[in-house]
Amino acid sequence: MAQFLKVPAGPVANDGIETLINIAEIGGVTSIANASSVTTLVIQMRNPKTAGTYTIKVPGAVGGSTGFTAAERVADLAKEYNKALTANPGGIVSTLGNVVAQKQAPAAQTGLQGRQPITKPLVMAQYTTCIYAV
Repeated sequence: MAQFLKVPAGPVANDGIETLINIAEIGGVTSIANASSVTTLVIQMRNPKTAGTYTIKVPGAVGGSTGFTAAERVADLAKEYNKALTANPGGIVSTLGNVVAQKQAPAAQTGLQGRQPITKPLVMAQYTTCIYAV
C-alpha cells in the first residue's frame, strides 16, 4: 500500500496540482449519492491533531441521465477508492482513479456484421472538489 492517496480534483488539477491524503491517518470513509446525481466521498481522518474530513465530489453526466442508479454510483466510487489503496505496494503515492459519468450506448442491433456504431460515447467524471475541513 502506498503512503499517500493523490486526488486530482477541480480546476487546479489541470495545472498539475493535486491533494495528497496520508493513508495511515485515514480513520473511515463514506460514499453518498444525492438527488442532483453528485456522488460524494467523505474521508474521516483519525489523528487527533488533524481530525477532520476530506470531501471529494464527483458530478453526474452533463445534461441528463448517467445510466447509473445512485447505488451504482456509490459502489463505483468506493471501488475506485479501494483500488487506489491497494495499488502501488511499497510506493509513495497512489492516484484515485476516475469513475464513469456516462455509459457508452451502442446503436440498436440491426443484424449487421462488424463494427457496432456508438450513439453516446463513454464519459469519465472528473473530481470537482477535494476539500479538507476540521
